[in-house]
Amino acid sequence: ADSYAPAQRVAELVSSPYRDYARHVLKVSYNIGADTSLMLFGLQHGARRQADALAAESRVLARDYDIGAGQLHFVDGSGGGETRATNEAVVGLLQAMRTRPTFDSFFQALPQLAVDGSLAFVTDFTADPALAGALGQVHAKTGTFMEGHEDGTIWLAAQALAGYIHTRSGRRLAYSLVVNNVGPIQGLDDTMSVFQDQGTISAILWNAH
Repeated sequence: ADSYAPAQRVAELVSSPYRDYARHVLKVSYNIGADTSLMLFGLQHGARRQADALAAESRVLARDYDIGAGQLHFVDGSGGGETRATNEAVVGLLQAMRTRPTFDSFFQALPQLAVDGSLAFVTDFTADPALAGALGQVHAKTGTFMEGHEDGTIWLAAQALAGYIHTRSGRRLAYSLVVNNVGPIQGLDDTMSVFQDQGTISAILWNAH
């Protein structure tokens, strides 16, 4: 900060609107962008270190979204490491976002089931005629956490999906679907099968409501 006097400026870069940046981050799970977003948020609240940005985030979640510190544990901006949040906290945030003026930008930034982003390939549910109509009716963010073990195996520790379902009857549901402690996996196909299962469950919710 304040490294250069205005008279020394030779160029200036103006970024795209944050809604465009957020769309890229959420559509493809761009973790570096998510971590950068936390730091940008921190700067707006006078924080210049990640720990201080996380503390500011916790205060805002408690004050503006009624989500207490006991409902979550964040270690960065992208959900890495020992990051945790209760389903109640996630759904509470999703419900609160619907009342914010930025909701439309947020909603459009989420991946659409079987259409784009990290949910583009989740199409198994479309083989069932009763569920095929859910295509494009689910806007949700994925979250995958894998960890290596000393025996050389890789474990799928968590696979989460949370967002909104525009149901067959016209309702809009906020939901959070999490699979924890799946265990050792043999390859990427095992993880992809969990995605497909969660897509099918989402389609069942679309059909049932």
